[in-house]
Amino acid sequence: MLSRSLWQQVKCRWREFRREPSAFFWVMFMPILWMVVLGFAFSKPRPESYGVGWLSPAAPSELSERTHKALKENPQIKLREADLGELETRIKRGEISMILQFDAGNKAIYRLDQNNPEAVRARNFVNDLVQRQGGRLDPVPQESANIQAEGGRYVDFLIPGLLGLSIMTSSLFGVGMTIVSNRKENLLKRYLATPMRSHEFIVSHIFGRLIILAAEFSAVMIAGFVIFRFSLYGNFLHYLLFAILGAAAFTALALLCASRTRSVPMISGLTNLISLPMMMLSGVFFSKNNFPDWLREGTAYLPLTALNDGLRKIALEGLPIQALGPEITVLGLYTLVCAVIAQRLFKWF
Repeated sequence: MLSRSLWQQVKCRWREFRREPSAFFWVMFMPILWMVVLGFAFSKPRPESYGVGWLSPAAPSELSERTHKALKENPQIKLREADLGELETRIKRGEISMILQFDAGNKAIYRLDQNNPEAVRARNFVNDLVQRQGGRLDPVPQESANIQAEGGRYVDFLIPGLLGLSIMTSSLFGVGMTIVSNRKENLLKRYLATPMRSHEFIVSHIFGRLIILAAEFSAVMIAGFVIFRFSLYGNFLHYLLFAILGAAAFTALALLCASRTRSVPMISGLTNLISLPMMMLSGVFFSKNNFPDWLREGTAYLPLTALNDGLRKIALEGLPIQALGPEITVLGLYTLVCAVIAQRLFKWF
C-alpha cells in the first residue's frame, strides 16, 4: 500500500504534467498530428512520377516525335522542354531527374546523376518507353498480380514508431526537466526535511511515468484505430508490457541525465543531444534499411531502436513478447545500468 507521502508525490507528478500546456501538447497531440500528416501523405498508393527534361533534336525524326508524344501523354512523366543550360539548372533545383536527347542517328542520350537513385529509376522507366516506341517486343509474356499484405501500409509502420518516440520524449524531457527544476529551486533539499523517505521521490516519478504512459498510449492507439483502422496483430497485453519496459528504460536514462545537473538549459541540451540522433537513426518515420550496414548495425543498440523494433514485431508480425530477446536485453540493460549509476550519482542539492 502506498504511504501518504508517496501518494502525495504521485499526485504532484500528475499535476506537473497536467498544468504544463507544452508537455500536454507534445504527449497527447503531437504524435496524433504526425500520424495524420504523414499517414495521409504516404499511405495512399500512387504511381511514382518522374521529372524529365526534353532537349529538342536539331532534326526531329519519326522516332523522336513518337517518343515526345508518348512522354507527354504518360501520367507518370512530368516533361519539361528547354535548352540544355536551363534543363541542367532544373536538375540542380530538383525539378527534373534527367535529360533526354536524340542525336542525328536516333540514339537516345540520357544525362543524369548516376549516384541519384531517383534519376536511375527515371532513366530505366523512360528507356523502357523509348525502346517500345522503337518497336521492341518482350519475348516473354508477363502478368502482375497485386498483393495487399496485412499491416503493410506506411501508417501501420508509422504508428508503433510514433508511440516509441512519444515515450522517449515524454520520459527524457518530463522526468529530467522536473528534477532539475526542483533542484534549482531548492525543492529537493526541502523534501529531505519532510517525513518523505528519499526513495519515495524517485518511485513517484516511476508511478507518474506509468500514468502519463497510459495517457499517451491510449491517445496514439485510439487515434490510429479511429482514423486509419490500425490493427494490432499481436497480443495487446504483450504490446503494453513492452511499452512499459521502454518507458522504464528512458525514465532511468532521464534520472541519470538529471542526477547532478543544476541548469535547465544544460538538461535541455543534454536531452536534445540524446533524443535527436535517435529520432533520426532509430527508424521512427522510415525504415533503417536505407542506412549503410555499419550504421544500421550500430543503431541496433540504441534504446529507441529496440523499442520501435519490438513494438513493430508485436503489432505487425504478431510475435509474442518472449520472442523479443535482443530488444528486451537492450532495454533491460539500459534500465538497470542507468538506474544503478543514477542512484549512486544523485544529488539532492
